Amino acid sequence: MPLPYLFIIMKSRFIIASLATLCAASMTASDIDFSYNTDNEEYKVYGFSIKEKYDVAILINDQAYIGAKVTGISVGMPVDPPAVADVSAWLSTELKLENKLNAPDICSKAGEVVDQSIDITFDTPYEIPQEGVWVGYSFNITDLSEEYGWTTDPIACIQTDANLDKGLWVHTSRSRLKWTNVGETLGAVSAMVVHLSTDFGPYDVALSLPAQSYIIKGQEYSIPATVINHGSNALEEIAYSYTVGEQKGTGTLHLDTPLEALGKTAVVNFNISAMEEMGEFPFTLTLEKSNGEPNTDPYREAKGTMNVWPVIPVTRPLVEEFTGLGCGYCPRGYVAMEEMNRMFGDMFVGLAYHSSSYESAMVTVADNDFPVNVTSFPSSCINRGDIIDPSYLPYRWDSYAAEIVPAEVSVNVEYTDAANSRIHATSTVTFVRDEANADYKLSFALVADGLQNDSWSQSNYYAGEEEGDGVDSELWDLFLNGGSKVKGLVFNDVVAYYKDIHGIDGSVPTDIKRGEPMTYDYYIDMADVQTLNHRDFLNNGAKLHVVAILLDGKTLKPVNCNKSASLTFDSSGITVLTDDNAKVVETIYHNMQGARLQSPKGICIRTEIMSDGSRRSSKIVR
Repeated sequence: MPLPYLFIIMKSRFIIASLATLCAASMTASDIDFSYNTDNEEYKVYGFSIKEKYDVAILINDQAYIGAKVTGISVGMPVDPPAVADVSAWLSTELKLENKLNAPDICSKAGEVVDQSIDITFDTPYEIPQEGVWVGYSFNITDLSEEYGWTTDPIACIQTDANLDKGLWVHTSRSRLKWTNVGETLGAVSAMVVHLSTDFGPYDVALSLPAQSYIIKGQEYSIPATVINHGSNALEEIAYSYTVGEQKGTGTLHLDTPLEALGKTAVVNFNISAMEEMGEFPFTLTLEKSNGEPNTDPYREAKGTMNVWPVIPVTRPLVEEFTGLGCGYCPRGYVAMEEMNRMFGDMFVGLAYHSSSYESAMVTVADNDFPVNVTSFPSSCINRGDIIDPSYLPYRWDSYAAEIVPAEVSVNVEYTDAANSRIHATSTVTFVRDEANADYKLSFALVADGLQNDSWSQSNYYAGEEEGDGVDSELWDLFLNGGSKVKGLVFNDVVAYYKDIHGIDGSVPTDIKRGEPMTYDYYIDMADVQTLNHRDFLNNGAKLHVVAILLDGKTLKPVNCNKSASLTFDSSGITVLTDDNAKVVETIYHNMQGARLQSPKGICIRTEIMSDGSRRSSKIVR
């Protein structure tokens, strides 16, 4: 069964509905505004489409704001009275409920909606302690009439891939009976602005450093860190010093775009000299001067760990989708997978399993052999985690892609004989650390793109609808303008052969040496590439590639993966598309979250598109 239709409506509205962003109020030199809307984006709306009471919260726990005093909040409210009532702002040491109602334990202050905005000042400023503070607001939607605005979607939020662990928590009286981290699901944070009273000086600049930073042995690197301008002047130049183990250095940065004053933040890349020894080292970074003036901010220094590795692996999450020709809601999985291929290109690794519950045409793995427990269709997962609707995939993928993994994975393919009756795949795995008694396994899947058959038709419950569910794409026209069954579709990422879903024992040594490539050979007989009912299903011109997956031996969840270049199938054999003389025809760059970059900066992914149609990617630092 598909997920409830209400969810899809909410998702669609979240994507397409945008309103004017809240303008910051004027402040004195000692007051700053805090918001996870760091780029001052226009907010979008989200909600549950029923009359109920909403509680929305964020957590402020960055060390740069310890000691500042919360004086009030402002947030956009896309609903007009009288459809919204019982408005309040509040502070709490934790998110908790009493008798199913929100129960803040610091303070609460009633307010009202004026000009689609909530602005509330607390009676007594509250000093942020070491453990941070939850800041929230509540309101009651009493009428769903459109004349009062976005009554069905009253939460103002910002799409982003940062601060998703603390940027948007929601509880409601009917739809979300427990406090829920909605931000992780949506890829969004609250548009709330928290007003702070501070004692920062005119040139104070704070620093927030990740707990772990990474460089490759022998290479100069740029380390990203968050800079918070607490001063009253726009920040244009930073003088800094650093220590990595026993190595010390200094530098000066000129910002291409000045960082605005009074609490604005930006991610800045700090140049670090090459390290010639691998390992983990204490890392300290200090902002010494701001615009040439001494920086007296109490949080001008940050500490973490510097990892010096032989390679920084490119992280490719494994996306698995479960679908079927006879499933009328499965077009939204089709659209989501196609869009992810378009959005993420070579970085996207997908496996689409067709279910025997709905068809026999492309079924190569029995439902009870799926790598996760699937109870409804369409369904999907990333790295074999929680089962989610495919509509969520593009909004969850980037957080997985941003993770640092312990090994780089690559895979090549070739045919073994003149008859092209067998595929030979060779994987290479390179770990970044020594490991003793390691427990990893390799798993290999043969995946087909460009599958089509005149007899195949996709069941379609979206015929005649005005818009599709979930991912916004022009591909929805195939289904909105199609009939109850749609023919002529091209199917990609289809699992054509996968016999070792849970990994191959002994495929990865237990004694691992960092930086030492380990290869493994895997063979697939083309005579075995058939459906479960022993029928051939590959059409001439279909493309085949092998996905190599490194699994954790204990959890059997993917650690990292990669896909090979493609082979072309025809009834007389397979022809390798790759060409040893292929040339680079285009180079594109993405950041660690998968967003396209106009020019490389800091740690990013470089993808080279070759003249033979293949792609190759690497993680670089500029």
